[in-house]
Amino acid sequence: MVCTSDPAVTYAYYLPTTYTSEKRWPILYIFDPRQRGAFAAGLFRDAAEQYGWILVSSNNTRSDADLAPNIRALEATIPDAQRRFAVDHRRIYAGGFSGGAVLAWALGRTDDRMTGVIGCSGRPIDPNAPEHRVRFDWFGTAGIRDFNYLETLELDRGLTEAKGGHRVEIFDGGHRWAPPALLKRGVEWLEVQAMKRGLRERDDAVVKPLYEADLAAARADADPISAVRRYETMVRTFDGLLNVDEPRTRGAELRKSRRFARAVEEERRAEKLERSSVQKMFAIISSFVQNDDMPMAPTLAHDLQISRLQKLAFGSGYEAAAAQRVLESTWVQLDFYVARQLSGQKLVVVKQVAALIHPKPR
Repeated sequence: MVCTSDPAVTYAYYLPTTYTSEKRWPILYIFDPRQRGAFAAGLFRDAAEQYGWILVSSNNTRSDADLAPNIRALEATIPDAQRRFAVDHRRIYAGGFSGGAVLAWALGRTDDRMTGVIGCSGRPIDPNAPEHRVRFDWFGTAGIRDFNYLETLELDRGLTEAKGGHRVEIFDGGHRWAPPALLKRGVEWLEVQAMKRGLRERDDAVVKPLYEADLAAARADADPISAVRRYETMVRTFDGLLNVDEPRTRGAELRKSRRFARAVEEERRAEKLERSSVQKMFAIISSFVQNDDMPMAPTLAHDLQISRLQKLAFGSGYEAAAAQRVLESTWVQLDFYVARQLSGQKLVVVKQVAALIHPKPR
């Protein structure tokens, strides 16, 4: 669809097969960081069809660039879609991945009409700002090897302290859109939140299967921290709709256990390793870029501790996952961000070191 007010701005859209202009429908604005409107909309299509949501997915939003294209896309797309489609103005949502998740969060904070945000691999806009007292519900995802994993947890922890409506889901993967099944879970969670807000009628045919699926997942979760998160999320989500005595009790008991205490300590050590390693990585790369002296690839790889991190990453547990994320962060800095600044032999060196983490296919 071409925006009437700005023909240079376009978006992909999806209407449920039951769509009619005689009723009002929830709408989800989607922001992909690489201008892939149709691709991003496709990830939500099954959920939109089942729950009756309009999808409007920008072809103009970007990450790693100045804000002007994103602001232009928002200013043209949102009014255009609301003129064309029968939108329920009480149920306006935004979703995005990476820089698109940051954009969706920012829109939720600045636009009073936003009811919920689905943020994949996002991060706080300003980690030092008290930005967690928000009006909207937030469903966040990150891959266990995602270099924005800790930033996603920071949002979750901040919303917990602020007692905001929130849920975080961690999946097996790296920095990417969450799988469609998990995005559908986000839409379903927002449907339940809409019931609690009085924005749609209560429907036990929706609520009870979601509760049972959550309870089964929490019971089967071998990670005590993840299991506690699931139980406590269930209490926040379903309290007032269903009896939540079981998840409340199970979560409280597990939180008091030695197993949980040991896991928290292991996670804390792994998080400390990750933060210090990433800080050192940025300092080493900055020195490499700015200095006239140019170490060869083996020296830069040694300084970045690539071999040590790969040994730590070859395993399971919190430390291994942290090492994997440091390697991912190092790779994206070398192969993408730093590579854009360099040329000649320095570019060759950073590409060689990046290939030690992710070899290029021949």
